Formats: sequence, C-alpha cells, structure tokens
Amino acid sequence: MVSISFLKRLPAVLAGVILAFSILAHAAAANQSGPTANPGAPPGYFALKPYILPAKSTALDKQLLAIMEKYKIVGLSATVFRDNKIVWSGGYGWADLSTGRTVTPDTLFRVASLSKLVTATALMQLYDQGKFGLDDDIGKYLGYRVFNPKYPDIKITFRQLLTHTSSIVDSGAYDAIVEENPALLRKIDIKDMLTPGSRYYTAATFSDAAPGTQFGYSNFGAGIAGSLVEKISGMPFDQYCAKYIFKPLNMDAGFEPANIKNWKNIAVLYRPDEQLVNFRPTKDNYNNSKPEPASVTAPLGSALGRSPAGGLRSSSVDFAKFMQAHMNGGVYNKTRILRADTADLMHSMQWFGYGLDGLYKQKGLNFHITDDLVPGRRLVGHSGEAYGLSADAYYDPDNKFGIVFMINGANLTQANPYYSVENSVAKTLFDTFAPKSSDKPPKIKAKAGTSVITVNDRKIFLPVPAVVNTAGKAQLLFLPAISAADALKTGIAQSGDTLTFTYKQTKASLTVGQTAITVNGKAITLPQAPYKYNGQILIPVRELAAALNINTKLSL
Repeated sequence: MVSISFLKRLPAVLAGVILAFSILAHAAAANQSGPTANPGAPPGYFALKPYILPAKSTALDKQLLAIMEKYKIVGLSATVFRDNKIVWSGGYGWADLSTGRTVTPDTLFRVASLSKLVTATALMQLYDQGKFGLDDDIGKYLGYRVFNPKYPDIKITFRQLLTHTSSIVDSGAYDAIVEENPALLRKIDIKDMLTPGSRYYTAATFSDAAPGTQFGYSNFGAGIAGSLVEKISGMPFDQYCAKYIFKPLNMDAGFEPANIKNWKNIAVLYRPDEQLVNFRPTKDNYNNSKPEPASVTAPLGSALGRSPAGGLRSSSVDFAKFMQAHMNGGVYNKTRILRADTADLMHSMQWFGYGLDGLYKQKGLNFHITDDLVPGRRLVGHSGEAYGLSADAYYDPDNKFGIVFMINGANLTQANPYYSVENSVAKTLFDTFAPKSSDKPPKIKAKAGTSVITVNDRKIFLPVPAVVNTAGKAQLLFLPAISAADALKTGIAQSGDTLTFTYKQTKASLTVGQTAITVNGKAITLPQAPYKYNGQILIPVRELAAALNINTKLSL
C-alpha cells in the first residue's frame, strides 16, 4: 500500500491519483480475501485489511475511502440530513475485523458523549412537564443535600449540570471507580459519592471553583443528570429513554445492548497500536453472542450503571432522526419529543469560555455550539470519543442541514481542537451536500423587558431581560453579551470587564463603562457605554454588529 508520508512529498494532484489507484487495488484484494487475523500481529490484535469499494462507487465514496486510508479508520458510518429528510447515508470498512463484518448505515456504535444529548433531552422532557426549574437546587430532587465543600452555601443546579459548570468533576471517586472497578457503578448509590462522610465521598469530586463560575467537563455530572431523570420520572433511565425518545422516533437504539433488536450489527470498537498497523478490540466485542443484560442493583436515582454519559448504542441513520427532531423545534416525522421553546432553550448559548483545550468555547444545555468543525459554519450538536470511537453529530440551524458520523477506530491525533479525521470527514460531507452558507442578515426582534428575543424565527433565551435605551433620536438595544454573540453568531471571549467579539477576520472589543469600541485596533465612539446588570454585561447590539460588518435588521 502507498504510504501517506510518501504522498505528502508529491504534488497534490499526482498524490491524489496514486492514492485513488492504490485504494482500488487494495479494494480488489479485499474482495478476494476479506479480513483475517494478522499472523504477525500481537496476541489480541487484528490487522486493518483493505477496504471494499462499492460496486458503483461515486466520487464521494472515493474521497471518504481516501480519508479512511490516510487516518487508518477501521469503519465509518455517516448520514446527512436536510430539513425533514435524510438525503444520504453510507457505510465503509469493518464493523468487526475478526469476522469481516462490514459497516453499513445501520451499523450501531457505542456513541460515547453523543449520549449526553439524549440524557439532556430526557431531563428537559420532564422540564416541559413543569417538574423542575433549571435553577433549582438538584438536592431537592435527589432527596439529599449536594454541595461543594469549598462553597457550602452555593446551590448546585440543573442548569449547571447541563453546562458542565456545577463544579462536580470526574477526578474524585468517579474516575477511580471507572478505572479500577467499573462494575461497581451498577451497584453504588450515588448518595454515597456526594454526601460527606459516606463510603465513596471525597472532596476531590469537587473543583476549586464555585458552582456556576467555571467550565469543567464532567461525565459524573451527566450521570447525575440521568439519575435525576430516574428520581423525577420514577423509571429506570434506560427504560425512560426507550419509551419517550427511541420508540417515538422509531430508533433501534438504547443504553442496554441486550434490548437492541439489531444487536448483531453493533460495531466492535478498536484502538490501534503505535504503528497504526494492528487494532485491539476495546468494547462491544460480543463474538456473535447476544449481550447479557446488565445487572443493575443500585437504587432508583443512581443511574451511573446505565451509562447516561456515554453508553448509548445507535446507528448514524437513527441518531440523525434524533438530531432532526432538535433541528426542527422538537419534532421529527410529525412526532414531538420536546416543546419548540424548550428545544430553542437547549440550543441557546448558556456559557462561553475556553474548555478542553479549546474544544469548548460556547455551550447550550449539553449542546455544543462550535465554529471549529467546518470552516465558516456555526454548528450545534456534540462530539464523542471513547474506547477508540470518534463520533460527531451537528447541524447548521440557519440552513437546516446536518451530519452524523461514527468511526470505530482510527489515528486520533492532531487535535486543533477537533481531531484532523473529524474535520476531514465533516468538511467532505458539507462540501458534497450542504447548501451554500446563508449570508442573510440576522433579523432580531426584541422588546424592552422581555427575556426572549427572536433571530430569524429562532428564539434565544436571555439570562437577564433586554433593555432599550434612547440616545438622541436613536433607540439602542442592549442585550447580555452572551446573547448578542448567539444572535450574531460571533466568537466571544472575556477578560475582566472587557469583551472581545470575533466575526470572520474582524475583532471588536468593548469595556464596561467606556464609550468606545475597538475594531482591529481602531477606536470607534459608542453612543452609550456597556454596563453591568445582575452579573451580566449588557452591550449595544446594533452598534456591535455594525463594527463587525454584520448586516443586521433590528425590530423593536
């Protein structure tokens, strides 16, 4: 097979021709033999065998197979959707290297942190029913007090769990149990991990930051969210999701593999050796035997053993149904799983900053808001990585277009902030299927004193009400900085009382109390200075948009 390092030294066109020819030759060999254990591989490892080229291969097939060859992807499943329809799906490579089972669009994967979108949706369905408030203390619903011992008087809320700002982290007992005795998660009462003096309690479960002040990605927090689903609904977490999410959306998916109809088509997950030649099974290697149901003996309200943070199995096609429901205001195929306002609330920017080495810069309620996966596109969704799997599910809300793809083993390197393989697959799918990025101006409708604005028919929920001030003959709309960034689709960063908004190549900085905005180093006078209110910095939106050359239509 042609080496990638050799190709990098050739002109791009010639390299592409050689790589395409190599793939065809390699595919022909695969059609003759199929995968077998590599006689030279270490015990327990399998060689990555040649891919099978589809009989009537398209340019897209060849592009994706070239990416697979470059990053040593074991298997890839992908689905593309627009509006209310799936427009394409495909599967390549191997679901099981030991048997030669291939990946199809219906192959199921353990999707890691994509699961958190389902967990958040389950919890927000109960929010729809008025069962709790986002800023309620979670201890009230768990039945015991939960607090950071460094800040005992500050409550921990549902909103904080869903934005990873609760100060509950994985570095305490949770990580120790996952690494040393994961079966214990099926037995343990999470109360024993969260209350002082209990058997598994440790102060290391809580960060040094006060609840609500700092981002800290937390799988344990997602497990607590799933436990709250159990406490509030009175049902085991996996059964709740099956009844109220998977069955209504006609998804053959679940947190319990034994209950999945198509269990024989669950992909094995793999990690490569250092040479990216041989792959070791890490998860879901059932050897054609139906998985045994997990024996969960933990009391209701302790859902860690059902893996709300990462244990969902789904195909890319079925997960695309779930994503379409979110993209289309809580509805898929005339079936509603969320109120439209609740879906918009989940997708509204709730936090901004810098987390996980820059992967997280903006966040909704467990929905990731990113500008980094596909150049020039603001996308909403989530990524996942565990046991060798890499997966992404995102949509462009302006163009009603989205993608889901799942990889069960690959060279996961060069993160900036996504792995290079993720950027390559996502860009290829967008380049092939996505409509041209919309340049239509954001139409912002707002009223003074309201906590909701509308931007191109999408509602954005504000942390404090909008303010309309008069400066001479002009009316100035002041919004919380986080909501302004959401409405204008800008990047946002904060240093003290100074905010910097980024749009394409333009940066604009504003400071509380200063009647000037600095745009790429040049100061422009503002009719009124930004100011603080109830912990938020309010900024003049129309003036910010003009400074960033964003053509905005404002209706007050």
